[in-house]
Amino acid sequence: MTELNSPKKNIQKWQRVSTSVALGESWFKVRKDTIQLPSGKIVDDYFVWESPNIATVVPFTSDGNFVVCRQYRYGVDKIMYQFPAGAIDKNERPEEAAQRELEEETGYIANNLIHLGDSAAYPTKMTGWHYLFLATNIKRGGHKDEDENEQIQVELKTPKELLQLIHNNQFQVADSLAAALLAFRQLGL
Repeated sequence: MTELNSPKKNIQKWQRVSTSVALGESWFKVRKDTIQLPSGKIVDDYFVWESPNIATVVPFTSDGNFVVCRQYRYGVDKIMYQFPAGAIDKNERPEEAAQRELEEETGYIANNLIHLGDSAAYPTKMTGWHYLFLATNIKRGGHKDEDENEQIQVELKTPKELLQLIHNNQFQVADSLAAALLAFRQLGL
């Protein structure tokens, strides 16, 4: 499939000329790069957040419900629905992080994980990847971690209810939205 009215172009990578630390906080590292565009133009103030890799897991119960988290998100000042997700620790595999986040945020344990795909939330300015998983045959019984920075309300949603949240623009966290749509396809819903 070719794009209409658009000749095929040879897309080239940008070249990093130099880099420096713009912000070195432990939870928020930003670098300032000087880059050279394929045209030869030099951009001396290109900022990139060295964001963590994230594991997002879509929990699906044996009786056909999705487990979702409802919590406040300070950056957008909104209470939002999303699936369990969190940063992948150093030396941790994405699958391990998905299992850990599922248990910590919901108290559920997954017996089966299916890799749905990977996404880049904002590839222009962020380095991190989102690894998306579907967890099936989940069971309650894990240890839910009550982190004071995360007040999480765990809810069960039928596929119809989750689709309604999506269609009503009430399920808006990007990695969770992408994971939901991939999970619906994987589950044949």
